[in-house]
Amino acid sequence: MKPILLFDIDGTLLHVKKNFLHEIIHQILTEFELSDISLKNRSFAGRTDRDIFTELIEEFSHTRNLYDSISARYIKLMTENLSAEDVDMIEGVRDAIDFARLHNIPVGLCTGNYREVAYAKVGAVGLNEIFEFGGFGCDHHDRNHLPGLASMEYKKRFNQSAESNRFIVIGDTPNDVRCARHFGAKAVAVTTGSFNKIQLEKYKPDLILDSLRSPKNWLDQLTKASQM
Repeated sequence: MKPILLFDIDGTLLHVKKNFLHEIIHQILTEFELSDISLKNRSFAGRTDRDIFTELIEEFSHTRNLYDSISARYIKLMTENLSAEDVDMIEGVRDAIDFARLHNIPVGLCTGNYREVAYAKVGAVGLNEIFEFGGFGCDHHDRNHLPGLASMEYKKRFNQSAESNRFIVIGDTPNDVRCARHFGAKAVAVTTGSFNKIQLEKYKPDLILDSLRSPKNWLDQLTKASQM
């Protein structure tokens, strides 16, 4: 049986330039009079958009009912303004995607991004219509549930179910490894985000890669490891 690849986005497939992202968030905080919230020293890596915005809003307890309005505004600004100039595809990604498509290996997303934002990001780097299913941060605040949601979408899309051990979650943070383990999938950690090899080793992914280049090699490693 062919594996099913679930890709994280930020730090795994691409990087959104910080200046663009900070401008979007600053605009939202200003519009909703939340400009006293500081973004300094906050880590968003591996978290869902739902979790991030809930945290920011709850710092102002009297504005908790703003979640729907703020998330909708964020989605609108991101989908309308994000362009190829604001995004850099990570080296090796195209190799992995092309290999998967050549060998009819299903590819989906497992990302904390809202669905619309996720597709805006991958579209900005020319990966339109590649990812036909996924688990997204709009559907659950806890990333551990996203591979399961992706599995459900896979079943709807292809009219067939797949065991969890066929899925390979590919991401750049400890949370990507955790969600893979929670679901029963294999975990591939990449050092193209904000965590290095030593930091990722602590979470015991099946593989740690510096790049997604040479996909046949690392997919073969996973296959051999599962047969041991």
